[in-house]
Order: sequence, then structure tokens, then C-alpha cells
Amino acid sequence: MVRFVFSFAFLFPGGGAALWAAAPELASHPLEEEEALASIRVPEGYLVELVAAEPAVKDPVAFDWDTRGRLFVVEMADYPLGAGGEGRSGGRVRLLEDRDEDGRYEHSILFAEGLNFPNGILTWRGGVIVTAAPDVIFLQDRDGDGRADEREVLLTGLSQGNQQLRANGLRWGFDNWVYVAAGGHHGGHAANTVVHSSRASLEVKVGSRDFRFRPDTGELEPQSGPSQFGRNRDDWGRWFGTQNSRPLWHYVLPDHYLRRNPHLAAPDGRVQLPGQLNPPVYPASRPQKRFHSFEQAGHYTSACSGMIYRDTYLFPGGFSEEVSANAFACEPFHNLVQHLLLEQQGVTFRGKRMGQEKEPDFFASSDRWCRPVMVRTGPDGCLWVADMYRYMIEHPDWLPKEGKEELLPHYRAGETRGRIYRVRRRDSPPPGIPLLAGRELAEVASQLRSSNGWVRDKAQQELLWRADRSAVPLMRALVGGSQAPGACPHALGVLEGLDAVAEDDLIRALGDVHPGVREVALRFAERHAAPSVIAAALRLVDDEDPKVRMQLAFSIGAFPPSDACSQALASLLLRDYGEPFAVIAALSSALAHLDGLKAVLSRSGDAKLGVVARPLVEILLRAGRGEEMIQFLVPILDRARKALTAETVAPCVELNRLLKAEEARIRKLRKDRPVLFEELDRIEADLLVRARAMIEGERGEMKDQLAAAALLAQHPQFCAFALEFLGGKLVPETPPHTVRAALVALGGTGQEEVAALILEKWSQLSPLARGWAVDELFSRSGWTKALLGALQSGRVKPADLDVTRRLRLGQHPDGEVRKAALTLFESAPSSARQRVVETFRPALDLKGAASRGEVVYRNLCLACHRRGVEGRQVGPDLRTVREHPPEKLLVNILNPNVDIQPGYHAYNCEIKGGEVLFGLLASENAVSITFKLPDGSTRVILRSDLKSLRSVNLSLMPDGLEEGLTLQEMADLIAFLRS
Repeated sequence: MVRFVFSFAFLFPGGGAALWAAAPELASHPLEEEEALASIRVPEGYLVELVAAEPAVKDPVAFDWDTRGRLFVVEMADYPLGAGGEGRSGGRVRLLEDRDEDGRYEHSILFAEGLNFPNGILTWRGGVIVTAAPDVIFLQDRDGDGRADEREVLLTGLSQGNQQLRANGLRWGFDNWVYVAAGGHHGGHAANTVVHSSRASLEVKVGSRDFRFRPDTGELEPQSGPSQFGRNRDDWGRWFGTQNSRPLWHYVLPDHYLRRNPHLAAPDGRVQLPGQLNPPVYPASRPQKRFHSFEQAGHYTSACSGMIYRDTYLFPGGFSEEVSANAFACEPFHNLVQHLLLEQQGVTFRGKRMGQEKEPDFFASSDRWCRPVMVRTGPDGCLWVADMYRYMIEHPDWLPKEGKEELLPHYRAGETRGRIYRVRRRDSPPPGIPLLAGRELAEVASQLRSSNGWVRDKAQQELLWRADRSAVPLMRALVGGSQAPGACPHALGVLEGLDAVAEDDLIRALGDVHPGVREVALRFAERHAAPSVIAAALRLVDDEDPKVRMQLAFSIGAFPPSDACSQALASLLLRDYGEPFAVIAALSSALAHLDGLKAVLSRSGDAKLGVVARPLVEILLRAGRGEEMIQFLVPILDRARKALTAETVAPCVELNRLLKAEEARIRKLRKDRPVLFEELDRIEADLLVRARAMIEGERGEMKDQLAAAALLAQHPQFCAFALEFLGGKLVPETPPHTVRAALVALGGTGQEEVAALILEKWSQLSPLARGWAVDELFSRSGWTKALLGALQSGRVKPADLDVTRRLRLGQHPDGEVRKAALTLFESAPSSARQRVVETFRPALDLKGAASRGEVVYRNLCLACHRRGVEGRQVGPDLRTVREHPPEKLLVNILNPNVDIQPGYHAYNCEIKGGEVLFGLLASENAVSITFKLPDGSTRVILRSDLKSLRSVNLSLMPDGLEEGLTLQEMADLIAFLRS
């Protein structure tokens, strides 16, 4: 599961509960419950209460309340290697009750046992649904003795990899689906996962994505993901995920919208909150010993259970204009829960830590056994925290040999302990937990007005379970009312579940004063798209809230084609063209409205049209709408012909590149419908003549001339002229940014002569420009072979290529290129790498100077790594290796393939048009992948455009970094990395 989900290790030197006599002495020992409670610090004005502890509960990792106020707790008692360390299923569900109503759950019943590493729970219809890979199980107590006597496997087929990386979550959406986090720590993890639904008798390939299902019917759909441990939402149906080094992200682009348009290359649809990797945390505990990679004192390494607080009790003052939500995330390695503030930022948010720097985080324990692994908004408005209370929480699979040996006796230390806390206000006791079971229908319905999100969720479920249509008028009274806007989403959910949504319900919700209600209403309108509802939805095209406008862009794709929908979609595209996510939202809907959208945009004189031209042309072309595509190209080229600026010409370059990649289709279309091309050819011919004249007359800015040359180079009759112009910029007197732009323009032409031109200018290129030139030469196999020829002839020296680019040659998908590169650079096998390590081992005995090491770092590492704000985020942030032992750093620097962290395996990617990319698989969705290149930039590639995608089972970090280094410089580098 993902509380210990921290694939980047973080081991804990704590004490153990059941340790045998031979166990080494521990650095700390477990605290009894009163001492443990006293060790927790919370901000002034708040109070921590212990609500459950051993023996009533042990190893708690997830929990939920039912409509009778009972607390069900999942206990992963079989962590980490199974019961008895033998892989046997030993997980449990515990039923806790506070029978004397003193706030402490003193009565405990073993509800179910023998579960396989359970890690998520949702109370449902008097029982519980539990995630226990490979299954999602429904457990019920039929005879009322407090023990489950009925088990039904609802879903099966979930990945059973490492126990930290299994499906979990089970969170209710007011759309009447239950959402599940896939558990993976990066895109592509468990990519072949196929889930079988027993009630629906269907199989769905969810891959590495999160998913949602309906427990009663078994319906199942993939969602954006994966999230590692925890998938949670806010009051308006916006979903958030987490991963061990990223406490919270916002899913801006839901996967089910992207799947509608297989021709749309969508980027990574997540926004990190906060933005950086491994944000800082502020523990109250002392630093802990570590054994593995990328952990760092004072930074997230085990983030899990990131969630939005859904009540007002803890923060009665409300929000400022900028702040929209409070969020919390667990960090068990550092024994804390951090408080984040989310601020509005266009279609998404930005997150920042609440509190003064250096002050301990919101919930911070000095007890190093305290392991907060789940945090939730309780039904009473308090913040509830599950403390697994373990000596070590990291899975042994992640440990290096020395860590496994040292901690072997303590893998299960603390297994007889566990606590659940709640944080409340000191000045005001929390309200009681509402008991919904057995209440009158009207009383249950009134709870939809509650300020508490869990209460509203459970009231909605209770109303759906009763299926009493007398609830319909009660729900209608809650739709569109400004006094309790949070009730509206749930009321619409109940109406939909009872098949009672009326047009007027949605029209009133779409006109609500609260933007969140309008946003939610648009989602419901997708499934109830009567003409009057569509008209009300389209009136939101000029809504002042960008999240509402983006949702409208998504929702239009569910409406039938009409002039009004096309006009609205075009308006949204052109208004929000500067927001990439909003553009993708609109384009995801384009397939259903291509005719009208093309017509509206073709008539538009808006200069911003070029920004959206390429993806629209691509959609038209791939959808087999060649005639409309040609008609759409005419005004775009005409605008470029008249203006001749980089802004108008650059889109034409991109469009030509796309059309060249689809040359066979275009040739056939030209043959079948030659008349279509008459006007286009006339305008293009005049555009090319004018572009050449601008360059010859040295008119316009240099960026305009470079764009014009890039366009000319794509056409045979002007290619020689354009290449001569661009090649003329590859001289020492040209500013670097112009040299780079010229090289990029040359690379974009795809012309065979480009390699010879660049290599002819090689001696005049600066070292920086040579790197840019090599990157362009790598993009075509023919050009790469020309570069190899220059290396073999001596025109280009091996030293002209840095180690990263040498590695790329050695891992090229073309076997001929790989073989020649290995010969040229004498690439060594692993044993030779180990000999290099031994050669530099004496550096460990030298005293290093961090100040000198910084110089080495800037020369060797800055191109691929960040250390704080400087550098490129290709490899991991090197702040996270500060506490590595010097020997481990030495090995990782000199033999990087020994320890490749998940998500950092290099891939070769071949695109059908002939382009070859090398880098990391950054993210993926239903229709595209996002590929991170060695320079830190990203490319989004449609799956249909992939020729091959192959992991090379090597780190992106190259061998050979030691070349030219002395032992002292290595010692200095290590000193700097540890400083």
C-alpha cells in the first residue's frame, strides 16, 4: 500500500515489540499510549485525542465509519512479508465501537481475518468493501454477531507486486461511482493489469491507471493515474492523487474525456501541489538512519494519503479570496502530517505549506515509532490519523544488502501496536457523529446540508440504498439553492441514482451563483442533454470562473452536434488558448463537433488561430476528414502570407511537418480530389515567394526570417536557398540563441543534406552549439550514421560529445549505430565499471572540499539533475542524496546501472515518421505518452504514432563520468553532494 509507499527507501531505526534475543540494540523504543500522545505537537489552539489503541486495534492502515457510528479499521498485520514472514495472508478488519460514548473506541471485534495485505475500506450497505489485491471484496455480517459471515469478490485481477504498490483507496464520488487508486509509483507500473468484474461479467484493461466501479452493478472504467496510496476529491468532484515524493497533485485532465479522441496527443494531466519534487517537511523527531537512495532528512520521501479537508470545524474563519481549500498529507518517515493551503490558479491550484518555516508541521511526533499512514476528515469534523506504529515501515525489497542484514530481526517490530488519533479545536468540542441508520427519510436528506463531506457522502449513499422515491422532492429543494451549495452535487447524485433528474433541476444548477455548483451541473448535464439543458450549459461560455469554462469545454463533447456547440467550443479555444489544459479540454470534444468547429474557426480572423491549428488539422486528417482539413488550411496559410511573422509562419512549419508524416494520405487525396488543392497551392506558392523575398531583403526580425527559412526548407524548390541561409548562421559571430534556432529549423526539415551541412560547419561551432547540433543529428538514423562517419574519420572528436550523448549513441535502436558507437567509445561491461569503482576507491580516504566539489558538480551533473532550484529535472533531485554514505555515492556516480530507481529507466522511442527519441517515460494516458528528453523538455506522442518503445534497462545517467577526474576531484564532488 502506499503509506510506506515510498519506493525511495527510508528506513527507521526504532525499537521493536517482539524482537528475539540476538537482535542488535535499537536506537529507540516504543512508547506507551500516554507517552506517545504527549509526544505529538499540534499548532496552538488544537488538541490531539487518542480514540483507539492496542489491543483494540493493531497495524491500522485505513478506516471508515458506517451509518451507525461504528469504526471499521483495516489492519495490515501481514506486512511486510506475510504472516510469519512466509507470505501467508494475515490482514484483518476490526470493528470498533464507543459504547460508553466517552470518545474512546474501547470495544473491539475481529470482523474479518485472513485477508491478503488489505489496504483500503469503504462501509457499504451494512458491510464493508475492502481492497486486498488481487481482489476487491465485499464483507457482510448477516447474523449480527459482529463478524463477517459472507464474502463476495466484486473485482479481481489487481496487481500483486510489492505490498507498497497495490490498489487501494475506495472513495465515494457523488456521481455514484467508487474510485480506486491503482497503487503504482509511476506511469507504466503493472501496465498489463486486467480487472474482472464478477457482477457485470466483464474484463477491463486498466493498465497502470486508477479506476472506478459501481459496487451494485459491477460497471468498471479506467481513470487518470496511477496514484500510489490514496485518491481523494474535494466537494466539487475534483480528484487528487499522491506518490511517495509528491504529497498531492490535482488530476486536471480526466482520462475518460481524453479517451473520446484517440487523435489527440494530451500532456501529463497532473499538477503538483506544491510544485517541486520532495518538498520540505518539518518534523519534531530526531533524524533517522537511512539505507537506500533518494531519501533526505527534512523532505518528503514517504508521502501518502494526500487529501482535501472537507468541513469547516477545524478552520471556522473560512477562506481568503485566494485560498480555496485546506489539504493534508502523511509523511510517516518523518512522523508527521503536513497541512497545505490550496490557492486558485486558473483551471487548477497551487499549493503551499501552512505554517512558519522551521515550525513543526501540523501533526508532528517526536516518537520515531509514530507512522501516520492515513488521514481523513472525520464525521465530527476532526482530523483523524491512523498510526501504524512500526519500527520500520519500508519494505525489505527496497533495502540494500547491509540494510536487510541490520534490520532483518525487526521487520515486524511493532506489529502488536497501533493507534488512531483525532485532532480537534481546543476551544470547541466537536459535534457528535450523526447516526443515519434507521432515521426518517427527511432527517437523512437534511444531512446533505451538513458542512461535513463524509456526512454528505454517507447520507447520499443511505438515500440511494433505500431507493425511496419520496426523496425526489426533498432533493429538488436542495438543487440550485445558495444557502447550502455543497448539498447540490449530492442531491443531483441521488436524483440520478433514482432516475429522476429533470431538465429544470439541471437548468437551476447551471445558473447557481456558486461556480462549484455550475461545474458539477455541467458533468451531470452530459448524461441528460436535453435541448434546454444544453442551451443553459452553453450560456456559461463566458463564465468568469476558468474551471467552469474548462468543464464546459469537456462537457460539450457529450452534446449532439449543433451550430451553437461549435460556436461555443471555438470561443473557448480562442479565449483560453494560453492555458494548455483548457485547449486540451476543448480538443477532447472536437471529434463530435468537427464540421461546425472547423467552419467557425475558418471564418475567424483571430490571430490566435495558429496556436490550435496543428492539433485540429491532425484530428481532421486522422479522422479521415481530408477535404475539411484542406479547407481549414487555406485561411491559416493566407494569414501567414499576409503577415509573414514568426507567430503566423511557425504554425505552417508544424503543419507541413505533420502533412509530410502523412504523405501517403495526402498524395492519395490530391490524386482523388485535385480541385481541393487549387486555392491552397496558389496561396502557398505566393507565401513561399514572399518568404524568400523577406529573407533576401533582410526584412523583419531575425526570428521571422528563421521561421520563413524553416518553411522554405520544407519545399524542394526553395530548400537549397533555405539551407544556405540557415547554415550561414552557424558561425561564431552569430548569437547563441540564433544558432540554436537555426539548428532546430534545420532539424525540422528532415532533409538528407542537413547532416553534411552541420558537419561542414563543425569546426566553427562552440562546445554548447555542438551539443545542440548532435541532438538534431540524433533525430534521424541517416543523420546519426553521418555523425558516426565523421567520428570515425576524425572530423568530429569523441571528446566533442559529452558522456550523456555518447550513452545515447550506445543505446540507439539501430543495431549498426550501436555497434559502431560501442567500438568508438569502448563502452565497458559491468565488470569494467566495477574496476573503475575500485580505481577511485582511494578517493574515499581523502578529505573533500564542498566548495571545490560544486565546480565539479556544475560541470558533470547540472545538465541532468537539480539540487534545489538549479539544474534540469531529468534525473532525481540531488538534494535527496545528502545523507548517502560516501561509498554509495561513489558507486552510483561511477556505475549508475547498479541501482536504477523506478521511473528512471531509459527508453528508446521510434516514431513512425522516422524520428528517434531517447529519454524517460514521464507519464501516459489512454491515447498518448509524455516522453522526457535528456535536455529536460517533453514531447507528447500519440500511441498510434509509436513505431516502437523499448526500455534499454539502463539508467539515463551515463557511464564514463570519471573521465578527466582526479581522485581529489571525486572526493570534492562527494563532499559537495553530502553538504
